[in-house]
Amino acid sequence: MVRRFLTAGVVAAVFAAIAPVMGQPTQSPSASAESGLVGLAVYSSDGQKLGDVTHAGMAGDQMVVRADFGNSLGFGPIAVIIPAALFVQKADRLEMKMTADEVKIQLAEQQRQHQ
Repeated sequence: MVRRFLTAGVVAAVFAAIAPVMGQPTQSPSASAESGLVGLAVYSSDGQKLGDVTHAGMAGDQMVVRADFGNSLGFGPIAVIIPAALFVQKADRLEMKMTADEVKIQLAEQQRQHQ
């Protein structure tokens, strides 16, 4: 259980660190839309389903979502914190501004560094 939360925290740090490089989303969710994000599927920019949003809220002054990513990336189920700068809200899903391979590399690197 502790490892799962540590992984989420580490992944959040990685996504936060690369957020300035990724640019701003074309449509950023507002604070009033937070509850509407829960339950949405999370997809990579190349169309692979990564997981589902379980929580949405603010971390400081930044909108974030918590998503449970499944086994599709080769990891067991893990919680990932994603800042709004790294996704675009579509009508029926959130789309990461990273491909599935890029997400997988980031998660693997963080797990390797954290161990």
